[in-house]
Amino acid sequence: MMADMAAGYCGEKHVEDFLDRVGTVYPNPREVDTTRRKFWYRDDLDRAMNISAVETASGIGAKFAERLRERRKGS
Repeated sequence: MMADMAAGYCGEKHVEDFLDRVGTVYPNPREVDTTRRKFWYRDDLDRAMNISAVETASGIGAKFAERLRERRKGS
């Protein structure tokens, strides 16, 4: 996904905030064909946000993960 979509996926309000955190909190993009085309893969972003760890959790973390899955299905 492009930077604007990746920012929204990660819950960032602004693309600039997302890009400021790339390389630290979020992974670097994968370059396709040239350095001008950069994409983030959902699996890379999920690993950075520990989505898989939340899915196996119980309690509040599990409820949050379930709501997140429901929202994604509805979109």
